[in-house]
Amino acid sequence: MAYQDQGRRPRSGSSRTGSSSRQYTGAARARVPSSGVYHGPTGTRTRPKSSLRGSSRGGYPLRSRSINFQGNRNRILGIDRRLVILGALAIVLAVLVIVGVSTCVRSCSGGEGTDTQTSQSDVRVAAGLSEELTNDFTSELDQNEKLATIAANADQYGDQGLLELALNVPEAIDFVAAYPTAEKTAQPYDEAVTKGTAPQLWCWDSRWGNVDYAGRALAITGSGPTALSMAYMGLTGATDSTPAEIAQSATDDEAATGDSAMTADFLVSEAEKLGLTCESFASNADNLSQMLDSGTYVLMETKAGSLTSAAHWVLVVTENEDGSMQVYDPTSPDVSAHPWAPATLASTCTDFYVLSVPGSDDDNADGTDDGASDSTSDSDASYE
Repeated sequence: MAYQDQGRRPRSGSSRTGSSSRQYTGAARARVPSSGVYHGPTGTRTRPKSSLRGSSRGGYPLRSRSINFQGNRNRILGIDRRLVILGALAIVLAVLVIVGVSTCVRSCSGGEGTDTQTSQSDVRVAAGLSEELTNDFTSELDQNEKLATIAANADQYGDQGLLELALNVPEAIDFVAAYPTAEKTAQPYDEAVTKGTAPQLWCWDSRWGNVDYAGRALAITGSGPTALSMAYMGLTGATDSTPAEIAQSATDDEAATGDSAMTADFLVSEAEKLGLTCESFASNADNLSQMLDSGTYVLMETKAGSLTSAAHWVLVVTENEDGSMQVYDPTSPDVSAHPWAPATLASTCTDFYVLSVPGSDDDNADGTDDGASDSTSDSDASYE
């Protein structure tokens, strides 16, 4: 039977055996004529003459040896890949060197510029600003650093109210930051006071804010003693009754109670001990204006949610030319910073308390004495 090759052409002189391999027998197949040229990888050349397997003449056995063209190509491409990788690494290294040098140059030049372009009083502030603005920046930066310290040591504060004080009242940050290690004792008030001018005092003053009052730091609970102390100093010019001393008196009388941590009854009795008179009046705008016209101070126990979120005591010190009133709130610089309408203040409480020096307003507590009205003008002139 004739054998067909892959092209299905019958080959003469061959037969298939029973084995799985192909065997050629008989005479060698006649050489097929060709055009005489071979197109291979290296160009065009004359095709060599060869005979099929089984020929008596030697030749190149195409089926016994494979030519690995792909392997040669991989070797060439392998060399190319290595060159590409080495080139890429060289480029990356060069870029890193350039970036490092430029960064160093910028940092060095920037450092030199900082030394010559910062304020002489505070290196955190650029040069060229006014001294006042520089000081303002310095104060804010210092407060931010201390607020961060407070936050980092929050577990050292037994009263969360102190932390809230630092967050809500920037002016109290210094006090709160020093509180954990501060002495819990009171110090005297050593500043000069002019009779007729009440000083503005704050509950968190380090001279008394650290002492305990009503179960907490006076800095949080001491609005009543602080307001009464301001009134006393303004009416007498004396400084011997500080907020801490009045707070101790309230504690001894068991009067450090209520929403504002000081009862109205204690206010009346303590004022008498301090040599002052204290009378209560229904809270309305007309009464409030009349009492301030007489040259006295007014204490108010304001309701929670009126001037501030908590109930506390404030001192009304004077009436302005436009009829507005100045309030000294020992818990809030914001409340103290601007005038208030009499009706607004009157709405914050049910009654208010008028303090004066005995003999100065006995005849005009109801506002009917003309002579007292003349003295009121003189007294008003001394108010800030």
